[in-house]
Amino acid sequence: MKIMIKTWLSVLSLSLLSVQSLHADSKTLEQNFKQNYPDIPVKSVSPSPLPGIYEVYAAGKIIYTDETAKYLFFGNLLDVKNKKNLTEERLAEFGKIDVKQLPLEQAIKYVKGNGKRILYVFSDPDCPYCQKLEQHMTSVDNVTVYLFLFPLKKLHPQAEAVANKIWCSKNPYEAWEDYMLHRKAPKNAAQCETPIQKNLALGQKLQIDGTPTLFLQNGMRLSGSPQNAEQIEQLLQEASR
Repeated sequence: MKIMIKTWLSVLSLSLLSVQSLHADSKTLEQNFKQNYPDIPVKSVSPSPLPGIYEVYAAGKIIYTDETAKYLFFGNLLDVKNKKNLTEERLAEFGKIDVKQLPLEQAIKYVKGNGKRILYVFSDPDCPYCQKLEQHMTSVDNVTVYLFLFPLKKLHPQAEAVANKIWCSKNPYEAWEDYMLHRKAPKNAAQCETPIQKNLALGQKLQIDGTPTLFLQNGMRLSGSPQNAEQIEQLLQEASR
């Protein structure tokens, strides 16, 4: 019995030393990173699955480095055996939001089928990937979509004017669908107050730097258009469990 207790205490002591060592190395890395790159705000430092390599979350990206922070690695860390992109999974975790805080009055709402599942979309009318997303969405049913018009003028100079016309149309969703699927410009749109500038400010707060950006009802973030309708269905089902 005494031998078992001594063994257990030894294991516990080694575990505590390991935790303290990891904590010390993470602190050293954070200090070195801030010293070497003072203009990059660090939000999180964590050990990666690779010995001696750490994951740094900064400026909406994941960076890999050692405790010296002298050399930086950008890219995807893959678990090939289990077919997982560990970098994408971690970015999704960091990108989660509280969807209850979204100002839904600034979005175009449309319901398909029973509308039980929910999707929040930040989309630019002149973004080709957003147009591809809308094509996929024609095959997705039983969903409520909150569409935040999010024109990126630096990439698409006319997008804000189009977004304003869509919002001010008699049927904004119909005008959106006509433009995205058939490239029919909104007609007879009246002048009205739009939430476009508020949406752009909201996107900056949420660190949205590209379109489309989607949020599932569990708050999970998806940057870019899913590959097909089947993938959207799978994501919606997983988020609603």
